[in-house]
Amino acid sequence: MMTHDITYGDSLTDDGPLRAADTLLARRFRLWRGPDGRRQVYSVYPVEDAPDYPDAVAMAVRSENGRCVPLWSGPAGAKARLMARVMGAQEIHLRILPETESGSLAPS
Repeated sequence: MMTHDITYGDSLTDDGPLRAADTLLARRFRLWRGPDGRRQVYSVYPVEDAPDYPDAVAMAVRSENGRCVPLWSGPAGAKARLMARVMGAQEIHLRILPETESGSLAPS
């Protein structure tokens, strides 16, 4: 899986929390909109609690003015937690990748 710092042109944009009747679910999931306009659901974890899913893309995220800003993307696991700490991220957002490639953060 390719690892890279996210640049503005290829990044996802924050599309807000998942709207759900259950506020716990709304805090656990975040919607991101890809460059193709499709929305993707990510699970939200504190940096130290993000699991090591083998088929997931991780995004280190910082909150600024009520919006989430992606700082780094790459494979889930120890490297994601390290990069999140190095870059000052507050959360790691994880997305399990489908069997086919999907968007600019898919493995190459």
